[in-house]
Amino acid sequence: MMQYEITKEKSAEYLRQAIHHMSQQDAAFHPVSYAVWYEYSSGEHARLIDEVNDLIEKEKKLNEKSTAHLFHKHIAATDPDSAKVLVERFNQVVTDITTSTKQAGQETSQFKKSLDAWSGEIQQLEPQLGAQLGSLLSDTLQMQSAMHGLQHKLESSLEEISDLKSEIMKAKQEAISDGLTGLMNRKGFDSALHQCLDTLPDQETCLVIADIDFFKKVNDSYGHLFGDKVIQAVARVLKTVSGNLYTAARYGGEEFVLLLPHTSMETAREIAENIRRQVAAITIKNNVSQRLISNITISLGLTVYQPGESVDSFITRADQALYTSKAKGRNRVTMIEDALAAA
Repeated sequence: MMQYEITKEKSAEYLRQAIHHMSQQDAAFHPVSYAVWYEYSSGEHARLIDEVNDLIEKEKKLNEKSTAHLFHKHIAATDPDSAKVLVERFNQVVTDITTSTKQAGQETSQFKKSLDAWSGEIQQLEPQLGAQLGSLLSDTLQMQSAMHGLQHKLESSLEEISDLKSEIMKAKQEAISDGLTGLMNRKGFDSALHQCLDTLPDQETCLVIADIDFFKKVNDSYGHLFGDKVIQAVARVLKTVSGNLYTAARYGGEEFVLLLPHTSMETAREIAENIRRQVAAITIKNNVSQRLISNITISLGLTVYQPGESVDSFITRADQALYTSKAKGRNRVTMIEDALAAA
């Protein structure tokens, strides 16, 4: 696994070398190219270095295809976290260089204006010296043009990075979201639950597990499309109740979970009862029969986290409470604390 525990000076040296190597290739300035050449410059990735050298010997310059191949083979595939670090680092590099380039371009433009003024005056007094200034002015114009070109390329790279970051964020969000309801999915909730318990191990944290009553019968009676509407309606209730304070998720099928940090059992019970009442008040139009269906209920189980217990134990106890609600007739909230769960 690649590591980056190096001094700021050494990192800056790798950066300079990477930028130099990138400028000599046919691939554009972007995070993938930077990652390859930063690793190459660090000298710590022997296989990457050997393959780069072989490709340079054969092709003279790396193009987009060969650069992408090296990145996916030697960096992204083996260490995605480090690849992400390099992308973020390149983003900062391009931002810094763009700022410096813009400033240098402005200074070059001002220098050109000064040369224009001097050249006109000296041309009248010393024609030979004026000719030399004219040559210097021509070189300045070329440098200014090159600076504008570099600035344009860097700004394009920033746009690519912005698009890439947006795509990464979108993919990350989709990976933890339930497509039908828009709530967090089980993967996202499990991660949020672990993070919550690691961050607040000694704070009151409650967990509610809920299940739509007789959902198979709903599907059998009204069809799966109507069943999806029921799931979405329940999800809207949970989304409204959870707000920005709590974490609601579709845990699978017709089952939902609600994580309530900094919340006592009594407050959590009131919240669970509120959810139960709102679900019981739901009416949904059946597009086939055009009837309004209103006999939808939900059973809920509630428990509080016991400091030091495992996540599995916490979830199991909430699940036991849910099972008790169903066993006692459904459409109710059951609370179970640690001592009762062990019985």
